[in-house]
Amino acid sequence: CDKTIGRSTDLARHVRTHDKDNEAFMYACPYDDCTYKVLQKTNLQTHIGKHPGDLPHRCPECTFATNYQGTLIKHRKRVHGYKP
Repeated sequence: CDKTIGRSTDLARHVRTHDKDNEAFMYACPYDDCTYKVLQKTNLQTHIGKHPGDLPHRCPECTFATNYQGTLIKHRKRVHGYKP
């Protein structure tokens, strides 16, 4: 294809999208009722964090919880005046 890729690791991942058997390279969501599959492990980790109850980053000052550490830091700065 004509897509320009800047890094060799990204190129290897992109090439897999053209593979007829790319199912072998897919990461599947471990939740029973979920059919989400993706080629990039980090995208799967982001997806898993969206399942209810799986929010590992919790605010020590209130009940706010998120699957992203950066979102927690922004929350703490905005709501609680946190300064790292």
